[in-house]
Amino acid sequence: MIPNISAVIFDFNGTLFNDTDFHNRAWQDFAKRYHKTFSFRELEYQVHGSTNQEILKYLFQSELSPSEIVSFSEEKEKIYRNICYKYPEQCVFAPGAEEYLNRLKRWGIARTIATASYLKNVEMYFDMFALDRWFEKDNIIYDSGVFRGKPNPDMFLAAAEKINVPIHECLIIEDSIGGVQAAFNAGSKQIIAFSNDDHPGKFSQFDFVDQIVTDFRQIDMFSLIKRIQSQVN
Repeated sequence: MIPNISAVIFDFNGTLFNDTDFHNRAWQDFAKRYHKTFSFRELEYQVHGSTNQEILKYLFQSELSPSEIVSFSEEKEKIYRNICYKYPEQCVFAPGAEEYLNRLKRWGIARTIATASYLKNVEMYFDMFALDRWFEKDNIIYDSGVFRGKPNPDMFLAAAEKINVPIHECLIIEDSIGGVQAAFNAGSKQIIAFSNDDHPGKFSQFDFVDQIVTDFRQIDMFSLIKRIQSQVN
């Protein structure tokens, strides 16, 4: 039975914008400053989808003061933003994303973003991608220091509440292991894994993932079409 979908919640980094390499590079550059490093597995399982506070505590293996977390986070995110500005030609939407967003807007499907990014990064994305064409900035859930990172469900639950749609009626699109687990933990009944690397099979271990795609044009729109038709009828 296909669930009734009333809204779409997007992860942003690695999903709508394939900046995973930028973030990996920024975290590695930051770590090197303090004579530390991340393995590929650590980036995949400890970094992607986590908040800066969680990543920093993992990296330094110690409790950090609020001021240290803010200072370190600003340092890392400045490295990341500088990389983005250095390679503007690589700052583009994922394949098919703009077409997909236009279709959701045309059909009147509610939508928002739940991202572990900092506010300054979100503001950069709104300028860089003109996100106000599809999203209301006030509805974006970001790393404000309030939410636990993924795989905890906090951000997705807050996103659903922002757009006033029950979480079980929200399709969630994610690119990380922790992200799809967070979507499931939140109670989403339809979850799409977006693979931006050469390892889409990593999501096949999760039987709750409905579809694995590498291009937004591959997304099965049937459930959304069914929802629109039921409204019209």
